Amino acid sequence: MKITNYLPLILRYALVWMAAALATRGWTSSDQTAVLTQNLDVIVGALVSLGTVAYALVKRPSEKALDAAKAIDKQLPAKADVVIVTPGDSPNIVVSAKNS
Repeated sequence: MKITNYLPLILRYALVWMAAALATRGWTSSDQTAVLTQNLDVIVGALVSLGTVAYALVKRPSEKALDAAKAIDKQLPAKADVVIVTPGDSPNIVVSAKNS
């Protein structure tokens, strides 16, 4: 069970809590609170999407790794399967030539 599976739900509760806190302190009007409540699913979806994009940008491969992959790809035969031997009992990674 990963906590990331519950991210939309956690975000929804956090936004509801924040909207309630703003409303009870008089920082938002009842009309603004109603709009926030009606559009909560859209807001949560947008925030989850932005979070996903931000994570992908932070965790992307480095330029050095991409350059190395391009150099290796040039040396591999185009019509041959590639087998990457993994350590231990892990299954080897096979890249079929028809996938490239």
